[in-house]
Amino acid sequence: MAGEVWIIGASKGLGLAMAELFRRQGRSVVGFARRPPADRAAFAEFVGLDAADPDAFDATLHRLFAERPAPELIVYCAACVYQGPIVDQPERALRAEVEANYLGFVRLCQAVAAHKPAEARVRLVATGSTLGYVGCPSLDNYSACKAALISFARSARRELAAHGIAIQILSPPHMDNGGADLIGPRQFTLAWSAERFVRAAEGGVREHLLGASNRLVLVLARIAPGFTQRIMDGIGADALKRGARRMPA
Repeated sequence: MAGEVWIIGASKGLGLAMAELFRRQGRSVVGFARRPPADRAAFAEFVGLDAADPDAFDATLHRLFAERPAPELIVYCAACVYQGPIVDQPERALRAEVEANYLGFVRLCQAVAAHKPAEARVRLVATGSTLGYVGCPSLDNYSACKAALISFARSARRELAAHGIAIQILSPPHMDNGGADLIGPRQFTLAWSAERFVRAAEGGVREHLLGASNRLVLVLARIAPGFTQRIMDGIGADALKRGARRMPA
């Protein structure tokens, strides 16, 4: 049987859907989030974790590595989204997005390097986004956080490889799970996205964006970056015109 999987950000959405898939495959899954889901059947253990608390993050990973066998795979999919005018975004929402979408993964890399057994080989998955490659108005800070995440994951690979840590960057497609965007790339179901994400994670894919329509955006961005940005500007402008808003939970 393949090794244990840890999922950070597993209480709902993509993280929970992936946990259920891994569990059906017979994998042992440990979930992490600030609040547990109502149904914990997918998890061998569920651990309370706030990725914005560096001391608690480090202590929690230290304890888990001491108590359990080192996992084969750790998926970081904790996420925090604000949508709305950037001029109205509160300071707490700005910081919450940076903590959840970027710094939490940096802390994960530090903690795994510090606390895993020296001989263990662990793969980390950073959950990116199309918006990390091409930004979108109304999701300005979120786009920047995902861009930072992708850049960090790429640059940290070489250093962390010396610690027995590999990094994958996988980006889900535009999903039909409550987003505020009504136009843009095709929306994929959560179930479809989770299945393909798990498949790519298990296959060790180095970097991949799921969803053909989302990949088309990246191709256009390389060929015609100005044109692509105008497309994204139109998507964001539509959201702002409609008054679409999301605040961090």
